[in-house]
Formats: sequence, C-alpha cells, structure tokens
Amino acid sequence: MVISLPRFFTDRFILTPGPTEIPMRIRIAMIREETNPDLDPGFLELYKRVSDKLKRLLGIGKSNLYTMVGEAMLGLEAAIANIVRRGDKVLVVSNGVFGEGFADLVKMYGGVPVIIEGDWRRSIDLGNVERALERNKDARMLTIVHCDTPSAIINPVEEVSRIARSFGIITVVDAVSSIGGVPINVDGPGIDILIGGSQKALNVPPGLTIMSISNHAWEEIDRSNYQGFYLNLRLWREYLDKQGIFPYTFSDPLLRALDEALNMIFEEGVENVYERHRKAREASWRALEAAGLKPYPVSREHSSPTVTAIEIPTGVDEARLREIMWNKYGVMIAGSWGKLAGKVIRIGHMGVQASRNHLIIAFTALARALRDMGYRINIGSVIEAIESTYT
Repeated sequence: MVISLPRFFTDRFILTPGPTEIPMRIRIAMIREETNPDLDPGFLELYKRVSDKLKRLLGIGKSNLYTMVGEAMLGLEAAIANIVRRGDKVLVVSNGVFGEGFADLVKMYGGVPVIIEGDWRRSIDLGNVERALERNKDARMLTIVHCDTPSAIINPVEEVSRIARSFGIITVVDAVSSIGGVPINVDGPGIDILIGGSQKALNVPPGLTIMSISNHAWEEIDRSNYQGFYLNLRLWREYLDKQGIFPYTFSDPLLRALDEALNMIFEEGVENVYERHRKAREASWRALEAAGLKPYPVSREHSSPTVTAIEIPTGVDEARLREIMWNKYGVMIAGSWGKLAGKVIRIGHMGVQASRNHLIIAFTALARALRDMGYRINIGSVIEAIESTYT
C-alpha cells in the first residue's frame, strides 16, 4: 500500500529537545569569512556585544558573564570544580535526571551531596527546599535545574535562589534548556551561577557554554583556589576582564551564530518569544488530549514551555516508535534517560521549533507511527487541537 504523505514529510525534521534545528539565518552567519579570534580586536568587540545582549536577555547587571568554548557540560562541571572542596556539603535538588546528575559531579570533586528529593513529575516543593536549608546551614552550595528535559518539568529557580540567598548559600542553576525559551532574571533573586548552552532554545550548534558569576560566587571561587586550567573560571577574570585576551582560542563561527540567534530573539521581542513557547506547550498538551496520550508531568504548570514528555502507551515499544517516525516519516524525537528510559518520549519545542507548523509536523508523525503500531488515533482531531491554540 502506498501512503501519500504531506509535503512537509519530504524533508527531515529534528524535533528533539536539543540539539535543535538551526535556522538558515544562523547557518549563514556561521559561513561568513573567518578571522583570528586571538589577534583581531574586532572579534573582541563582537564578543562584548554578544555578552551585552545575553545580559539583557538574562537580567544581568551586576554579575560577570562569559561565553566559553565547550558544550554546556563544561559550565556545569566548572561550577562544581571551582567552588567545591573535599568535604564540602552541597544541597542537590533532585527531581529529574540532570538534577540527580549534579550529585555525581559533587562526589567527583570530593564534596558531600545532600539530596533534596522531589517528584519527577512536578516542580520542586519550596517547603522541602527551605526545610533542607534549615537542617543544613553548613552547606556551601545548592544546585538546581531549571528545565529537566528528560521529564520535561520546570523548577521555580528564582524562588529557590531567593530562599538560598537568605541562608547565605551559593545557588547554581542549570538553565541549559530554558535560556531563550523561559524567562530568567539572574540579578533579581540573586542567582549566583547560571549555566546555559548554545544547542537548545538558542538554536545554535553545540559547542558554547554561557555562564554568569555573581560577586558572592567569586568570593567562594577565590577561597577554593581551584588549580585546573580549562575549567578554571579565575582565568577568564584574569585574562579577559583585565587583559582583554581569551584564555584559549575562541570559535569565530559559533560566536557569530550566537550573535545572530540573539538578534532573532530581540527582533521578535523577548516577551513575544516567551509567549510563543508557552503557546507551544499549550498546543502540545491539547494534542495529547486529542490523541488519548498522557503527558508525563502532572499538569501544564509543572511542564516546561520548551519540551513535552509523553508516557509510552501500553504495548508500544519506545525505540521502535521513534525508529518509525524517523525512517518512515522523517521526524526525529527523543526518548528519555535514567529511570525514564523506554517509558517516555519527548518532543522539543525550543526556539524556532516552538511553532504551529513544527508541532503539526511532530504530532502528525507521532500519530501515524502509533497507528502503524496498532494504536488508534484520529489524526484530524490532533491537528485540530493544535490549530485551536493558534486561532
């Protein structure tokens, strides 16, 4: 039997929660004539302009901000390496795979993680955080993930940071999957270290870490006196801030890509971008209801505007489902990690992917693949549910 596919299935679409689709404007920015970042003073000026745009986006007026060459894991590890000393107690908000992962980094550097357990299907309870801080006033740091993509939950990082600040404890926020898609205000609540990445809602290829560092965090960094090189945050202060040179060779194409990504956000309007992501979440949840599928988070309010996690229907093989979507319908979505492996699939609506057309493509392919596997879905109802969000 020959299946007639919609025109958009003649191409392939990456609808994962990172790395994400790279818009043509950003691709073009990457192929402009390159310079030598170590020697060209114009490149340093570009770097400063990009930093200023990031500060506007993230509500940074007091903290230092750096963009570094290295996938976002560089920033996550650097935050721990530069502050945690052997025996230091670190509070770890753990209601997802990446939240849990902070505990592993703490152990690697000799710290003692104290887990603040949370339900993987909902945002962390602020009462649990405050009680943990009361019990562990000798803790040096608290870590939390803004959007834990494997479960698609969103955490109230600004509120958590305010609570931690009242106890005098450093807060480290993993905002890798939220920067550019969810509002973040670094200075307002006193987020001490914020870490972002290029390959999520910013729609830039993997390879850049974005990191803000408060004065409070610098005091702790200086106390620890970390002696490594590539992860050493003090080198950025000593080389870039004081001498105007990079600690190591930067990437011209990636910086130009990030610059163009930020241009696109500001041209659209930051609040419009955030509203577009919230609308994508709403459309996704309506599509799931129409399809008879169950989202993993308990409610929209606990679910990130940048990704939707879906429970696998009984009797459906998750890996086979994704294989059909990719090989037959040209749409790539993601499975999950840790205890959710094989139980959850995820559709990324990050950056340009947070659109009506991308969601129709994703959910039409999902519905067709499920029908191929014997699961009954009214595709027309799914598309109508998405359309209803945008009318």
